[in-house]
Amino acid sequence: MRVFGHLYMALAALVLALPIVVVSGAALNGGRSMFFPPRDPTLARFGEFFLTEPVWTNALMNSLIVAFGAASLAVLLAWPIAWLLWSSGSRLGKIIAGLGSLPFAVPPIVFGVGLGFYWGFLGGLGDLWAGVVSHAVLLMALPLVTISIGLQSIDRAHLDAAATMGATEGVAFRTVVLPQTVPYTISGFFFVLVLSFNEFIVMFFVSASSYATVTLQIFNSLRNGYTPTMAVAAITFIVVSLAVFSAIARWGDLPRLMGADQSRN
Repeated sequence: MRVFGHLYMALAALVLALPIVVVSGAALNGGRSMFFPPRDPTLARFGEFFLTEPVWTNALMNSLIVAFGAASLAVLLAWPIAWLLWSSGSRLGKIIAGLGSLPFAVPPIVFGVGLGFYWGFLGGLGDLWAGVVSHAVLLMALPLVTISIGLQSIDRAHLDAAATMGATEGVAFRTVVLPQTVPYTISGFFFVLVLSFNEFIVMFFVSASSYATVTLQIFNSLRNGYTPTMAVAAITFIVVSLAVFSAIARWGDLPRLMGADQSRN
């Protein structure tokens, strides 16, 4: 039975790896068309994407600004909500947490259309900062969940001990709460970073064609057919996702973040 399990996992890994191999090979084409196996293999398309082609370098910079800005803002918004929910458990905290998670549950096309009207009314449609705020609100549920999990893992006896030693709430927060929740905060940050970097639908509406992220530039480039530079962009998405989730698995509490019940261990 174990042999069949290993064969199944090997087959699943092969199915997942084959498209990546094809895309990676297509990025090496020397011409402007994608072929596999690649023709006249070269790394020139990588240079275009990261260094020399303004259309792609600007899109990459916009993606990084939006992703890092949205991740930072989402964490800043999620922390006080998670703290209120954990420290008081009040109905107000639950309502605010529910409202904060609601955009993530709404279909992206609905949320994107709504934001398009919203930013159009406020005059922010087509501004890069509006894209940052939009992604932060859309993805705030992720750090809200990870930070809440981190807070729930804290033994409240530690806070009682700190209070007994004369620590104020601020000192206890800085010396007890923050150190134990740093991995969960970082995990939430990186979850937002990856999803924002790959998100297309909401950004399509809020950008109003005033700027392009990498995902939008791929869509725009489809008018001229598939090009090897698009394959480079796809590889970049894969590498960023693998690096981030590997870091979370290495330094974060990934099983707990994925919902594993570790109380049975």
